[in-house]
Amino acid sequence: MSEFARAPSPALPQRQDYLASLPEPQEWFLEEMVRSGEAWGHADGSYAILRGATLVEFFSADRALCTDRLRLFLAQIPIATALVKSFDRPVVQACQQLGWVSKVGGHLFRKRLPRPPAVFDGAEIRAAAQGDIAPLWHMNDGFFDSEEEVADQLRAGALWTVTLGGEIAGCGLTNRVIESRNAVDIGMMVAPDFRRTGLGTYIACTLADDVARLGGRAICGCGAGNLASKATLEKAGFRSDHQLLSFALRPPEHDALPK
Repeated sequence: MSEFARAPSPALPQRQDYLASLPEPQEWFLEEMVRSGEAWGHADGSYAILRGATLVEFFSADRALCTDRLRLFLAQIPIATALVKSFDRPVVQACQQLGWVSKVGGHLFRKRLPRPPAVFDGAEIRAAAQGDIAPLWHMNDGFFDSEEEVADQLRAGALWTVTLGGEIAGCGLTNRVIESRNAVDIGMMVAPDFRRTGLGTYIACTLADDVARLGGRAICGCGAGNLASKATLEKAGFRSDHQLLSFALRPPEHDALPK
């Protein structure tokens, strides 16, 4: 049987088939990892994308062969973890059949219930300007990885500055995940002094409403341990029926552990 070989780019033709096979839109967080990832392709149309020692995407054109193809890839390229959307059932089942164990790494929000427009006295959301980069980075607490990322979001037209009484109180993001599709991943950051005031809910609601008005579909996600963001998104009408699962090899001593 032929092996996987390095592909010239993660932008494989088969990715369109993979994206079309998903019952829900791709996640912006994972799509960013795919763009900077390392692609491996198989002669039968299967492919894998790695980011370091993490498998971030796997596809088998024949779903019945997904487990066998994943086994073949793992025998060739050892990895430590696999990030899999819970609605990507063929890969979830393949990881389970290969004895990998999973934990919930994040909540994926793909449904939003109707709700009236949000109101927050004195708040204004506007397109970010160059002068907003430094103050937004200064108030950052892990939302952005670097100041350059803030600038990148500004250049992409995806960054929105939130002011309250003329003072910068946070920001919002609207990233179209795949250019040819209508899913827009939203996110928000609130400065520490303005948290627990309902401002985050206002930002999420306003961004989602704006996306819908322009014909898009707002989606979002948050880490499993980020209870504050989860609560904020739920207050904005979002519901999570899906998770981002983190699979890891079952430790050798697993079966010997006491029940």
